[in-house]
Amino acid sequence: MNRKTWGLFFVLGLLLALPLQSAEIQKENGKWILLPKATSEPIVNPGKGWVAYGNAKGQPKEILDLCSLGYTRYQWSAIEPVEGEYRWEIIERDLKSWKDRGCQFAFGICGASSHSQYFWVSPKWIFDAGAKYDTFELINPKLATAGTPGKKLVPLFADPIYMQKLENFIKAFAKHFDGNPDIAFIDIRSYGNWGEGHMSPFRKHNITPEEYKKHIEIHRKAFKKTLLAIPGGNAPFKDLFPWCVENGITIRRDGICGNSNGSETAICEDRLPGIFEFYAGYPLMKKLGWWDGIKDEWKRGYKPADCVETGKPTWCDLSRGGKSGLILLQEDPELVRKLTNRIGYHHLIQKAIWPETIEAGKSFPVSVDWENRGVAYMFLPAKVSFALIANGKVVQTCSANRSDPRRWKPDTVQSEVNDLVFDQVPKGSYSLAVGLLQPKDGDHPSIKLGIDLPRTNGWYELGPITLR
Repeated sequence: MNRKTWGLFFVLGLLLALPLQSAEIQKENGKWILLPKATSEPIVNPGKGWVAYGNAKGQPKEILDLCSLGYTRYQWSAIEPVEGEYRWEIIERDLKSWKDRGCQFAFGICGASSHSQYFWVSPKWIFDAGAKYDTFELINPKLATAGTPGKKLVPLFADPIYMQKLENFIKAFAKHFDGNPDIAFIDIRSYGNWGEGHMSPFRKHNITPEEYKKHIEIHRKAFKKTLLAIPGGNAPFKDLFPWCVENGITIRRDGICGNSNGSETAICEDRLPGIFEFYAGYPLMKKLGWWDGIKDEWKRGYKPADCVETGKPTWCDLSRGGKSGLILLQEDPELVRKLTNRIGYHHLIQKAIWPETIEAGKSFPVSVDWENRGVAYMFLPAKVSFALIANGKVVQTCSANRSDPRRWKPDTVQSEVNDLVFDQVPKGSYSLAVGLLQPKDGDHPSIKLGIDLPRTNGWYELGPITLR
């Protein structure tokens, strides 16, 4: 085994090692009082966390173990090469690769890209039908992030023919994908370079805010179920972004650590999941000093941890994943571990109190102090439930109807008391357990807590309880 391979195994071990800690539990006045220990283990959960780009099959295991979302951008011309003929299978292939890993998928479809090897990023047939376009020659870019050298297509994004063809495409797009539970969100990327809502480095004029709003409205009218995201940060459209959030469209910021400190997504804080994309992969940002907050002549450069605290994202790309992501894991494992639990929600229990003895069919109180140590709310539909466990099996469950994990404010302790009832259960000794469940989970909670307690089928065992 070579030195590089040893290094990767060392990093993975550091990230995933479970600290051996024990909870503090005591009996007082006929009640059990539990003070669980928080774990520093990186907790990977659905509906939050790190994002890797591309197909899951091309990702190293170390990246897959930390990411809960896959992401890709497509070119419109690849998805609709002939008007009315759609190659949805291109998207579905990537979506399935992430679903097979137990992850959701997100994506956007662009009409212009300075990185494209192909001139016709928007389909040629649109311009054959009379839509107007411009061109731009990219020569010797200072940074590879600007694009690849060559002549680039720049559609006139407000052209009426272009807009009509776009609307037809978005309607078909939504008809096929809207409401798919395996899709976390879909980007609105119909305007600007890479669909980011700006014309850099094309050096062309922006469309007006009213014209950009028409792009957004086309998507909003077509997609009724799936969350939409709009790239934020372009100053001419700053007044549009609060309107988007008010209308259920979340904000993503492409450019984090470079030309953004993440503040653009802060307006989503208690309403929608904010989304981060780094300006570039970790190696380039480290080389430029941005990763360490060293400002360049244009005052670019922000530390990633500071950006997370400012923008309060639910999702953030892990240096795109792949080789770049592996280098980040090797060189800054402690930051990755810390941000794994800080990005999005991160729920744990500070204290739990329940009776030593209960009676079948009679209600009894369970008090729990919950803490959300993430920077964001939970936006998943989820509920708290309790269970009785005996001999490694769940005997009965009971929902905590007074609890709603989506209301647990970041960096805040929420004290809750639920009255539980277990009936049709034989007398005897059990373990009282708690779990956070998504609607699809049945009796096997999929959401992990940041505490060090024994788990049975996803349930965290709090401690003993006797049924008489």
